[in-house]
Amino acid sequence: MGVTSTSTRAHEWQMALVSPILHSTISLHSAQYLKMQNSMYKPLKFSIIVLVLPALFYLTFPLSANSKNTNQHQPVDDGFLLGSGRADITGPAFGIAMWGFGYDGQVTEGIHQRLHSRAFIIAEPNSQQRLLFVSADIGSIEHNITLEVIDRLKSVYGELYTLQNVILSATHTHSGPTGYWHSRSDGGLSGAFYQEHFESIVSGIVQSVKTAHNNLQTGSLFINSGDVENAGINRSRIAYEQNPAAERAKYSFNTEKKMTLLKFTNKMGAFAMLNWFAVHPTSMTYYNRLISGDHKGYAAREFERLTGDMQFVGAFAQSTPGDVTANLNLDNTGPGVDDFDSTKIIGTRQLEVALSLFETANEKIRGSIDYRQIYVNLANYSISDEFTAAGPQITCPSAYGYSFAGGSSEDGAGHFLFEEGMTEQSFILDFLVKITTGSESYSEKTQVCQHPKPILWETGTGSPPLQSQIRSVSIIRIGQLAILALPTEVTTMAARRLKNTVMSKLGGWAKHIVIAGYSNGYAGYVTTPEEYRLQQYEGGHTLHGQWSLPAYQQIAAQLAQALQTGTPIASQVNYDDWRGKSKSMPLAISSPSSLPKGKFFGEALPLQKTKYVKEELVKVQFWSSNPTSSYPNVNSFIEVRYLQNGQWITIANDADWSTKIHWSAEEQGFIAEISWQIPDAPDSGQYKIIHSGRYTDGNGNQVDFNGASGVIQIE
Repeated sequence: MGVTSTSTRAHEWQMALVSPILHSTISLHSAQYLKMQNSMYKPLKFSIIVLVLPALFYLTFPLSANSKNTNQHQPVDDGFLLGSGRADITGPAFGIAMWGFGYDGQVTEGIHQRLHSRAFIIAEPNSQQRLLFVSADIGSIEHNITLEVIDRLKSVYGELYTLQNVILSATHTHSGPTGYWHSRSDGGLSGAFYQEHFESIVSGIVQSVKTAHNNLQTGSLFINSGDVENAGINRSRIAYEQNPAAERAKYSFNTEKKMTLLKFTNKMGAFAMLNWFAVHPTSMTYYNRLISGDHKGYAAREFERLTGDMQFVGAFAQSTPGDVTANLNLDNTGPGVDDFDSTKIIGTRQLEVALSLFETANEKIRGSIDYRQIYVNLANYSISDEFTAAGPQITCPSAYGYSFAGGSSEDGAGHFLFEEGMTEQSFILDFLVKITTGSESYSEKTQVCQHPKPILWETGTGSPPLQSQIRSVSIIRIGQLAILALPTEVTTMAARRLKNTVMSKLGGWAKHIVIAGYSNGYAGYVTTPEEYRLQQYEGGHTLHGQWSLPAYQQIAAQLAQALQTGTPIASQVNYDDWRGKSKSMPLAISSPSSLPKGKFFGEALPLQKTKYVKEELVKVQFWSSNPTSSYPNVNSFIEVRYLQNGQWITIANDADWSTKIHWSAEEQGFIAEISWQIPDAPDSGQYKIIHSGRYTDGNGNQVDFNGASGVIQIE
């Protein structure tokens, strides 16, 4: 599931629609890994030592990727320049609508996992070719984020990082705050835009890239792949089965189980890992109110922790999970007893495969780096019969269907007036939508083009349209690996067709291919034409009509052909940049923080219990302030400290799976409740929990505070 700049399922449409009128996730066996996992503060060492060197090679002013011939590149057999970096991009933790589900009242109330940007640079050592890939723990990448990041990198590195060789990809977590999209309307169809949130995400991504750039070192890159079992299930099987039986018979499963992994090494060992695997991060359901990276965030932090190296960067990037849910019971639950348990289970299943692939990776990436990128206007893009098999066709201006509002029933469904599979326009529903959202009526031309989709909102016409119709698509070569970067959520069969199209245009060098979805923009879903006609949720959210997939196939084929032949390719349109044009809303009212008389910020409420044993849950409450009012100036709201040799040392913070912080607005002030799950093999002794934050004094100044709980004894 997902959102767009004008129709955020978490904020931009249902808050209007749900109104008084309409209201309704090393080779190890599982047991061995779990044993390591429970030794939470005694991490396994991988025999990896990360040596952080100064930048060995400073590359400036590369030639245009679209102006040089692939065949002029010399194969890279003696290694690449490799770098990795990580930075925090956690959003406002209280009172902001959450991204993805559109569930009324789902706003942030705390943090379970911090969100991160993880950056990877792969560069040829003796030329000016390189790839920058970023995996960010957010719901989607607005293209304005991509533009702003590139502009800031350009101010430091010149033309080293450009639209041609940069991929910013979202993990697609549904448990982060929204509000970083540039709204194009003041009406009910547009969610609030918070400049501070946009700025924090951009700054975090840029910082992760700078770290990766500064850590560039000569090394080798290895690739491996393997299947992840029981981590996802096709939530739209009825639509998948609309594809030709002969095509379906070519595949053993109705989901993509393959994980593809890259291992980054230098002469001292491995120092980074990046993988792609397709499954929706919806283990944390719409009942959740805590910021979380979901199962991919859990797997990434656990992989990094298990290395025992705080500088190690490991990313579980997103691929093509358009019709793949992690809720294995197909009813918004499973496989665990609750959201947190399910997130950990699905994350662990990805983690275990990644650990095994990482240890056994021995196929070295050899060859050159090259790339092609193009902008395309999909409001009226012409497609040939080669890709439609139905004669020349044209894409449509973007529009959402009724089934978009109905949501995916397997992931919790949506508004009660809508359901999946709706194919008939309703005058009554159109009237209700119009009076509750203030949306304009759709045009007959767009309705005909989008058939059989009954139109909920038309967003692709107007001056300007409510959504940009300009999409960025890229293809990148790294040795024998091809990466197709798309701004969409692609279903399983649609992804297979796209991969086949790309591979048919590439030479024998292409041994591996991945699709990096949610990259450099967000343009809804892409189904096959057969799936589209059924109008399940994914079809209702396929914005440009039933020929969207053939359009992307044609674009990908052109890019792959240009890459293979070393010929340039040029965009015929420019992106309609919306930076600086959206009205920014304040995140929180900057009024003085208040507390009951005689209380102070950071003051701990009395402990209900002081003695604990392993695996118990510790809970402590503090007088606090609204964390959003000081966003993003607090790096950690939590520390768990242990008394060791007379010194209090920090063993966990709010980036750790074992901690949670939840704020509640009481009549006289904010209460922060911090919980800490004691591991199964803790060191006995004394512990305490620290809460930090900022409050606004009577003069409008922000003042730091921190407080400590009473001593907790673990036996």
